[in-house]
Amino acid sequence: MTKRIKKPAVAAELRRDWLRRFEESGESPPQIARADGYDVRTVRKQIEAERQDRERREARSIVLRRAVEAHFADLCGFAKKIGAALEDAESDLSALRNDRLWLALKEHLPRSPIWRSLDKWDRLQADIRQSEMNLDQSLQDLVKAKSPVKFPVAPHEVGMTAEIISALYNHARDMAEGRPGIDLNRAYITRPADGGTTSVSLGPLFVGRIPDKQVKDVRQLLAELLQEVTKLPEWDELARRLRDLAGVRQLLDDELAIITMRRIVPGRCRYCPL
Repeated sequence: MTKRIKKPAVAAELRRDWLRRFEESGESPPQIARADGYDVRTVRKQIEAERQDRERREARSIVLRRAVEAHFADLCGFAKKIGAALEDAESDLSALRNDRLWLALKEHLPRSPIWRSLDKWDRLQADIRQSEMNLDQSLQDLVKAKSPVKFPVAPHEVGMTAEIISALYNHARDMAEGRPGIDLNRAYITRPADGGTTSVSLGPLFVGRIPDKQVKDVRQLLAELLQEVTKLPEWDELARRLRDLAGVRQLLDDELAIITMRRIVPGRCRYCPL
């Protein structure tokens, strides 16, 4: 009896070649079996096995591609979220810093100037808050020293209310950021009040009830204060820090735009799909 010789296992390359010949060249399993000296059942079995392996590989590739696309979308979306937070010069980034996507984006782009700029943003915010308090105190001292009427008073009392400080601060902030500030000719509003007094406002802010005989003095004071605000050293300090903040904001806008417009973030992080 002739001993049957067992053929070696079909190599992966040969199996892929059989599937290619079957699909692309139109060879049938019997034709492939005769040409390569294999049993037709083996050829059929290996062609089907290779087809299933290919489908599994393609399925894994699709899943991986979708996961990578979603990961990049998360990172780009987070970059947009940082940019949106920076639209408010007083925004607090602490909640974003605690987000895992902050860590992911930083691991992808560890050498990006974004991170130093965001740290500087936080420092400047703290400095600006201090400058604002310093300016506020200087404005109060200035008004107290020069006011011809009692200051500060409650809205129903005769004299100037603390709203004058808000008006002067808003004017100072506008001037520091390059906006025109208060135009006294347009903003100064007077209305008759009770008891020989006049109600005085600067735009929407109520300055106070002023004795009729001192209305002109108060207007002159307001004109002087609006001029003097920008001569205070505290205003210079605030204006400088606001300019620095604007520069940091511009750099961050540019760097974040690169991320969101490329839609692909180089590097890797611990949350990458592979």
